[in-house]
Amino acid sequence: MNRKIFTNEQIKNLSKNKNVRRCGAKSVRYKKSFKESALRQYNEEGLSAVEIFKEAGFDLAVIGIRKPNKLMHQWNRAFGGPVRRAGETGIIVKRIEKRREMGHLKAKVAYLEAENRFLARLRAGKG
Repeated sequence: MNRKIFTNEQIKNLSKNKNVRRCGAKSVRYKKSFKESALRQYNEEGLSAVEIFKEAGFDLAVIGIRKPNKLMHQWNRAFGGPVRRAGETGIIVKRIEKRREMGHLKAKVAYLEAENRFLARLRAGKG
């Protein structure tokens, strides 16, 4: 993996950005509020990832020209795909829906496994 290593000067400048939570030599951690706002602009307003990062004051020569697109895809996956609801609660609602669906699917699998065990015992004559 070809990872960018930031100089001390770049780290200092990135850390000054209000959207950065923390910055080290190999990574930048973004604030949750920036991620939510960026996802909203990307998914609902149709802005490009590059436009969003430039508007937020990031130097693409420093973080990498492809990084905004990569991060947008990662954040979309992490927050359950493109958010179709307005506001920060949309992301939270998506997570809750995903958990409910997972719980429902786990219960269904457990039921089907129990049914298979029962039918196997019936076929074996141990019913």
